[in-house]
Amino acid sequence: MDWKKVLFDLSGATASSAMEYRAADAVRALFEPYCDEIVTDALHNVLAIRHSKDKNAPTLLIDAHMDEIAMVITGVREDGFLNFDSLSGIDRRTILAAEVTVHAQNGDYYGIVSAVAPHLSTEEDRKKTPAFDTLCIDVGYSGKAAAEIFSTGDFVTLRQRPTELLGSVVTGKSFDDRASVTAILYALHELHGAELPFHVCALLSAQEEPGLRGAKVGAYRIAPQEAIAIDVCHALIPECPKERTSVMGKGPVVTYAPILDRDMTDRLLEVAKERNIPCQVEASVGTTGTNAYAIFATNYGVKTALISIPLKYMHSAIETMDLQDMKNVGRLLAAYMLDKKEAMTGA
Repeated sequence: MDWKKVLFDLSGATASSAMEYRAADAVRALFEPYCDEIVTDALHNVLAIRHSKDKNAPTLLIDAHMDEIAMVITGVREDGFLNFDSLSGIDRRTILAAEVTVHAQNGDYYGIVSAVAPHLSTEEDRKKTPAFDTLCIDVGYSGKAAAEIFSTGDFVTLRQRPTELLGSVVTGKSFDDRASVTAILYALHELHGAELPFHVCALLSAQEEPGLRGAKVGAYRIAPQEAIAIDVCHALIPECPKERTSVMGKGPVVTYAPILDRDMTDRLLEVAKERNIPCQVEASVGTTGTNAYAIFATNYGVKTALISIPLKYMHSAIETMDLQDMKNVGRLLAAYMLDKKEAMTGA
């Protein structure tokens, strides 16, 4: 399988929080060959389930979110420009002059975020990061025409074609967290045909960006005994603190945190070492900011671990990562499941 193409195709889907249905069909088609059952729930979570022969077997949940950062139209101006605000985590430092897609009721429309030319702004203004309420989206329409097409509440996503850089490095939008979706698919592809003594549910979850909502609902439905959340973490770039970042190209990042199960985390690192899978370690003193936090406290509590893909320029249209890190996350997931099988069956 061409894993770069899988990632690029998923990156091209425009699926903000609450619009995950725009990516759900593509995700279902990718996962269908590797599971026994696929369910899409009311929040547009996609649950791809691989059953064990033993109906009473425990369940391992593996989660990655499908939604991407986005904006929302807050008003249509008389001059045809669109007011907007962040829906979920847009970095406003990167939004000036950005290309966007406005998702109106009758279709998708190209737009650009307006930017005052430096010739028309003061020196003091040029030093400031603009607030969303000072920016507009230009769709090229007059006020009357714009009011007929666009409405308050229309979602807006970033436009960016994924592109190869040197080596195995790629850049594009929504790699957070479509790269993790691809990594889970990679693991299931690696295990295709292997019998496992536990159920596996790949939860491709909705509404992570505005508050970890889909994972909470999906985990409650599945009631797993163990879970592994897959997400992205910050990769080192110049001027960033080394202790808060990981190195892109050096492998998956396994996290220790109060909410995460230490035995699972230890075993993931041991499996990585045994299978010669490059791996990095980080510590989080809080909730990790990922779906792991939503999953671990579901029902009576779920033993949960977290694996991340190092990513540069998070929450922008030019998120950048190494394909080898993504593949090694998939390798680590597959190796962990085979190790779990051996621990349960002795074979």
